[in-house]
Amino acid sequence: MSIAFEIFIWLIVETGLSFLFYSTGWLLLKVVTLGQYKSEFKDFSSYKASKARRVDLIFLLGFCFYVALIAVMAYLNH
Repeated sequence: MSIAFEIFIWLIVETGLSFLFYSTGWLLLKVVTLGQYKSEFKDFSSYKASKARRVDLIFLLGFCFYVALIAVMAYLNH
């Protein structure tokens, strides 16, 4: 495989994972605040166009959720 093809594949994977982390973080905020969080869910095209700080923090929350989930699973299997 060429380098360009590998870079293209990793960009697709990165885009999909970042949207997954964003949607997980948004859902966690809605559940934890019992629906009081006043933000609209951005679809995929709006998410990629947005570079707002709020979106980055929601992304970080979703990423931390998956890191914590992996850590708990590793601890329980130890």
